[in-house]
Amino acid sequence: MAGESINGEIHDWADLKIRIAGVEFKGVSSITWSAKKEKTLQHGQTSAPIGVGYSNRTYEASFKMTHRDAARFEAIAHAAGKDALDYAPFVIIVTYRDKIDKGGLLDWTPEQVVTLNHVDITDASRPHDQGSQKLEVEYTAICDQPIYTPVVA
Repeated sequence: MAGESINGEIHDWADLKIRIAGVEFKGVSSITWSAKKEKTLQHGQTSAPIGVGYSNRTYEASFKMTHRDAARFEAIAHAAGKDALDYAPFVIIVTYRDKIDKGGLLDWTPEQVVTLNHVDITDASRPHDQGSQKLEVEYTAICDQPIYTPVVA
């Protein structure tokens, strides 16, 4: 992750804290959320388009985590009598933290929170490649529109 600028501060992967279904997971190696809006060209009597038709917005999220954390996440789902594909809705909270030096000790102060509500997993895949250094599980999900909340000190 190259870093994302929030309030003029560049944040890297170590600055993130990720909570899934109320539990902090440190084995998450990537997380992505996206927004899409389907648009199609509208045609009339000629072959040239005469306008654009718009459809609904959709929001998706995906995250990868270590096999160990995936087992913890799926144990939470099983405790609710479900598997990962049926364990919904749940919330993912990503917190960007700022490192502040307080007398030689680093204090991790929350700076911005991104909340993904109504997360519902649509795919759970377990790719294993020859030469792979770690085993991960990748989850893809639908969700509500991300909510960006700056943390005011």
